[in-house]
Amino acid sequence: MLQSARRQFAALLGSAVLLSACGPATPSPSVGESVAPSASMAASSGAGEVVPAPGSSSTVYEPNPGAIVVAIDPGHGGCLDWGVPDPQERGAAFSEKVMALAIGLELKRLLEEQGITVVMTRESDVALAGDDYPDLGCNGPPFRDVNGDGETGFDPEGKTRTHDELQARLDLVNLARADLLVSIHINSLTQNGVVFEIAATQTYYTDETPWGVSATQHLAQQVQDGVVGAMDRAAPYERQDRAISAVNFFIVAPPLFATTPDRPDPTKQPRRGALMPAVLTEVGSITLAAEHDLLLSSAGQAAAAQGIASGFDGYFANRPLAARFDALIPLGEAGLVPTAVGGSGPPFWGTGVRRAELSVGVPMRVTNTGTKPWPDDLRVIAGWELSTEPYLRQAPAALDDIGLDVPPLAPGESVVLVVKLDVPVSERGMLWITLGNGVASLDDLGSAPLQLSTEGP
Repeated sequence: MLQSARRQFAALLGSAVLLSACGPATPSPSVGESVAPSASMAASSGAGEVVPAPGSSSTVYEPNPGAIVVAIDPGHGGCLDWGVPDPQERGAAFSEKVMALAIGLELKRLLEEQGITVVMTRESDVALAGDDYPDLGCNGPPFRDVNGDGETGFDPEGKTRTHDELQARLDLVNLARADLLVSIHINSLTQNGVVFEIAATQTYYTDETPWGVSATQHLAQQVQDGVVGAMDRAAPYERQDRAISAVNFFIVAPPLFATTPDRPDPTKQPRRGALMPAVLTEVGSITLAAEHDLLLSSAGQAAAAQGIASGFDGYFANRPLAARFDALIPLGEAGLVPTAVGGSGPPFWGTGVRRAELSVGVPMRVTNTGTKPWPDDLRVIAGWELSTEPYLRQAPAALDDIGLDVPPLAPGESVVLVVKLDVPVSERGMLWITLGNGVASLDDLGSAPLQLSTEGP
């Protein structure tokens, strides 16, 4: 990032202060140009009052389970996407999408019993990106171009509609700033038209994000082990453990920032990938009749859900450094799940804050969601970028310390800090806020940042 750009934006951000916790001479940068904020302390009182961790009996995260957000994606769904159809051709009620939803809802129930906050990409047989194809008896909402490739609709292979749908789900999860994403599927084990009548579990992840090896691989292994164990106990037949694999399936893949000979088509990966560890678990296989029957039953669905949940236990128990960011806007706390907007493009957009509100101050609650106390050298770091996208898919090129010390919070503890901004440009931009110590930042460890859009008078 050019130093001149840094100096330009140094005048845009005013000050940031830690509060006691409680509920035109310079030309504008061009779209996509990022500039680093510079801010000074408006008060020298140091850290405000720290809110203690409430504590709980949660097996998932005992210090403060409500601060943990798990995103559950029941695979497929909607009129046009059954997933794997019933091999016995009994209809949609026996297809993959129905079992995946049932398992997802059971997983939601288990997690909420533990006090965990849950975000579902769907809780019924719906599609976020449209499902309107009367030729197949589907009369849902109009299709939307969510991934910005200029194409919408239901093509013969269904990929256009699928990619827009999965992008909408990723946008929802990213803007909710989930700690992790799990996409639930049922496999069809075939090769060259040959059906393999075996039962198996396999979990996929990507190792191409900054946190892929350090966090997502661990999550994938924990989920795989949990599901294998639970399904083995529930099944009166032999099953296979097909382990974990690093494969860039769309729902777990990072964006394709530059094409390569091996990856010439950027639409085969999301425009905006998951900003947290994400795994896709094939909990079982529909091609073995006994496994299919088990996963159609409440007992089998409960086993799969319990296996995933036990995997989360192991993952969160070994995540030392993590944070949760929540904007506490002047008119009330911003909703966890963004409200879908109308139109033909992406339905979910970053929370917008008017310039007048920014000049007063935007409170942000920061919570330690890891298992270790924070080091005493963590600081608030932020960057800003002009953007017409729903939110930024990666951090701005410049992330700078804005002059705020962060208390060394213990697990589950939180504090509120208020960032006052003076943004002289009215064009829409995105502010990216996270924590770092000059060596690493928490967004590179898989803690989704807080993103706020800045616009208006």
